[in-house]
Amino acid sequence: MTADSDEVRRKLQNELRVSLLGALAATVGGEALALGPPRQRAVLAVLALRANHVVSRSELIDAVWGDEPPASADNGIHTYVAGLRRLFEPGRASRAPSSVLLSTDAGYLLRLPSGSSDAAVFRARLDEAARLREKPAEALAQFDAALGLWRGVALEGVPGPFAAVERARLAEMRLTAVEQRAALMLSVGREAEVAAELTTLVSAHPLRERLHGLLMSALYRGGRQAEALAVYADLRRLLIEELGIEPGPELRRLHEQLLVGRHDPEPEPAAPVLVPVQLPHEVRDFTGREKELAKLAEVVPHDHSPVLVAITGTGGVGKTALAVKFAHQVAARFPDGQLHVDLRGFDASSPPVQPSAALHQLLQSLGVPAERIPDDLPSRSALYRSVLAGKRVLVLLDNARLAEQVRPLLPGRSTSMVLVTSRNHLGGLVARDGAHSVTLSTLTRDEGLALLTSAVGADRVEAEPEAAAKLVELCGHLPLAVRIAAERVVTRPHLTLADLASDLADERDRLNVLATGDDEDTAVRAAFSWSYLALRPDAARAFRLIGLHPGAEISLNAVAALAGVPVPRARALLDVLAGGHMIEEVARGRFRLHDLLRLYATELSAAEESAGGRGEAVERLLRWYFDTANAAGTVIAPPDHPAFLLPALSTQDFTTHDEAFRWCRAESANLLAVTRLAEEEHSPAAWQIPLALWNYFIVSSALDEWTRAYRIAERAAARDGDQAARAWAVHGLGLAAFRGQRFADALELFDRALAVRREIDDRVGAAWSLTGLGMAYGGLRRFDLAVERFGEALDRHAEVGSWFGEGGTRLFLSDILRLAGRYEESLTSANRAFDVMDSHGAVHGKAMALVSIGWALVKLGQRVEARESFREAVGFLRVLGDRKSLAEALHGVGEASAAQPEVARTHLLEALTIYEDYDHPLTPEVRARLHELS
Repeated sequence: MTADSDEVRRKLQNELRVSLLGALAATVGGEALALGPPRQRAVLAVLALRANHVVSRSELIDAVWGDEPPASADNGIHTYVAGLRRLFEPGRASRAPSSVLLSTDAGYLLRLPSGSSDAAVFRARLDEAARLREKPAEALAQFDAALGLWRGVALEGVPGPFAAVERARLAEMRLTAVEQRAALMLSVGREAEVAAELTTLVSAHPLRERLHGLLMSALYRGGRQAEALAVYADLRRLLIEELGIEPGPELRRLHEQLLVGRHDPEPEPAAPVLVPVQLPHEVRDFTGREKELAKLAEVVPHDHSPVLVAITGTGGVGKTALAVKFAHQVAARFPDGQLHVDLRGFDASSPPVQPSAALHQLLQSLGVPAERIPDDLPSRSALYRSVLAGKRVLVLLDNARLAEQVRPLLPGRSTSMVLVTSRNHLGGLVARDGAHSVTLSTLTRDEGLALLTSAVGADRVEAEPEAAAKLVELCGHLPLAVRIAAERVVTRPHLTLADLASDLADERDRLNVLATGDDEDTAVRAAFSWSYLALRPDAARAFRLIGLHPGAEISLNAVAALAGVPVPRARALLDVLAGGHMIEEVARGRFRLHDLLRLYATELSAAEESAGGRGEAVERLLRWYFDTANAAGTVIAPPDHPAFLLPALSTQDFTTHDEAFRWCRAESANLLAVTRLAEEEHSPAAWQIPLALWNYFIVSSALDEWTRAYRIAERAAARDGDQAARAWAVHGLGLAAFRGQRFADALELFDRALAVRREIDDRVGAAWSLTGLGMAYGGLRRFDLAVERFGEALDRHAEVGSWFGEGGTRLFLSDILRLAGRYEESLTSANRAFDVMDSHGAVHGKAMALVSIGWALVKLGQRVEARESFREAVGFLRVLGDRKSLAEALHGVGEASAAQPEVARTHLLEALTIYEDYDHPLTPEVRARLHELS
């Protein structure tokens, strides 16, 4: 046997096969798998029915739990996927990538060959039967093979809304196949078999007209005219009693033919039917959206089941434009018509269109006389599905508000496609009705420029490229805003792009500029208002208050603080806003408003919230940011948090250095923004928040934020007359300047801080300012002055009894002495710092002293002893969680291990990884050292 044939056999032995047309089952290499708990089986059902396509984690959650998933749903999906992978590939190493159930950035993909799912084989057999319709015997063989795959109720026992929808869809496909097979059997004279098979089915589906018609034909052709007529009479009575309608025209014609005794009844030639073509005009200058159009093209129906797509996004993002563009592209594939209904879900001037009224419009468009349209909603919906049965129709349902508005308008047995657009998420349509979800975000920079160019002309954009890019940016890449801006330029020939960009630069007037003069409904503000007015009062209030937040992103806890509600309640309100595309969740627990929506929220807060209400919300927000920053600062090492200047902690949210540091870094832009806000509000938080972040700024390399925040802190402390806080702020600016190697500036700032501290007799602070002066002189390479100032500092720290001041100063002195080439003195100073820290149980201080000892020993050529010192520091710092200091110790181990290149590389690589996270100034040095070692 050849190697190729061995490989083929191996693949067949390991091939996964999934059976869905009955109780869910799966095999690998012919061996049945125990598929685990019910929800794990539900995950497999989704992945198998969407085989070879990526399914997002949110789609899986909706499919398994529906509209109310538990908080653990995300972890649950991860657990179930891991369980399925173990079943499919039991021999796979735990960290090896799966070749069957793949993870992607967008979700999960189950690889299944075309013949490995009985549902896929069923569809393929039906398609082949349709292709062979001119060869009845061969077509019947395909129908028999397809229907023979069924083992009972599809997905029996699988929980979840997705399984329920698919169970009904597959059952409909099966019934349609039975009808098509019966019609084919009649055409070759097998009426007795048809009559026997359909008698039972008619009892199970008493309102299905197609089944009744086939049974009537079979009975008549078998010489049983009276029974055929009785079948019609029973159906007519039931339709009138249950739905209030008469049988359809096709069945009525068949009944009339049987009454007059035609031997082989054939339908009368039908009158030409007007095919509805109702799509709106395509939007002029449509650009971009290639990925979304491609995704829509992938789901165009090709079998016997309808396809539902929900296109959602914020107001003005181009949902209708995309839906109309795509509908025109594929209209030829739906020869039985293209229908359009504007459901007016967010129309400020009129209420949403009720499903019953929409059905009346749709039925009339499909040629149903008004007098034959039933009055009640269930009957109208049933008649609509009957009219569309077997047809290829495209239905565009624009501006839906709720899933309940759409659900009665969905076709049943047909090869139709329904496009729904909405500002709401419509998760229920995904979970219960199997909708494909397409969420529109704003345009990319290039797409926005392409739209502007298309609207105003290439010449104008090429003449002002920078202004054009700025214009698109100020429009927030929102298509509606870009179109309005373009309209202003086109209708005002003397208005340059730079002029309009200048007008838009003023945030206070931007929404006024983005309005159209003659059509208020197309203004950006109006578009947002329709979504806002649809919110319930508590969600609308939360949206307004978020407008008071000064940052681009906001966390769940910050929203809870602003609104003055518990965190779970804030989460529920944010879910409502996200569901309506008023806000976007960009990471777990972090949210972002589109720039223009943020301006709109700010307008609303000014117009609809009282001054007192706004002030209280801002005060709650500032208090929360200060409390959390203070909690983080007490956890982040080194332990010189200026807590004595700050109010006591009212919360403690962090347990580790890394956790606290990650929060500070994630919130760094917001912390600077709220510090500015606090200054505007004349709140002491303007200096309290920066001082609470003292340890974060020392450990991080966020020099720009550090400098900006402490300049505000200095002004605010001076305004409040708090000289101690002002001195800390100035001293902090000196540290930032020192870290940025602006040593002359650092010298001036430490000197200013010293003057203030001496003026208020702050002897502890004055000692630290002298330490700072020693650092600054050392940076300027004026080593004698540096040592002199460090000596003064040590005296002053001793006078006030500050052991930590002494230990810290000796560490700084060690660094300067090493820089001066005085390695023995450097080692002595570091050893004395270690003794001080050790005697007071300051573990972090000991670790930093060990790092200084290690570097002094490296300079003295004692690499073995240096390596041990660095390694001891690494042990302490791994426990403490100070990653930046850990990287410095790892860097030292790498340097001290130069004689062992692999050991050096290992430690330097880990150090580099951390240095890059902190943007550490030694990053280039380590990268170069690694290059040498390679």
